Amino acid sequence: MTHHEFDGACVPDSNLVPRFRGQTTFSVGIYPVIPRANGKGTKRGKVVVRVYGLCERPDPVYTKARAIVRALDAGTYDGPKTVRVA
Repeated sequence: MTHHEFDGACVPDSNLVPRFRGQTTFSVGIYPVIPRANGKGTKRGKVVVRVYGLCERPDPVYTKARAIVRALDAGTYDGPKTVRVA
């Protein structure tokens, strides 16, 4: 089975302040962790699912992303490529 993780460059900081002025939403990408061709370590694969939601409510986005990561790791995820969290 492939191991998956998530990350986002535009995630609000700890004070729930967006990194970019006027930003109201942010997203995290879920990607497989794959071995490097030279056998030394791992790297990120292409994003397979993107989860997005409001900057003022990041916790539901992280919760949903964790649930999708668990399903992808188990091989049971059959949902959409883009998921919006209200």
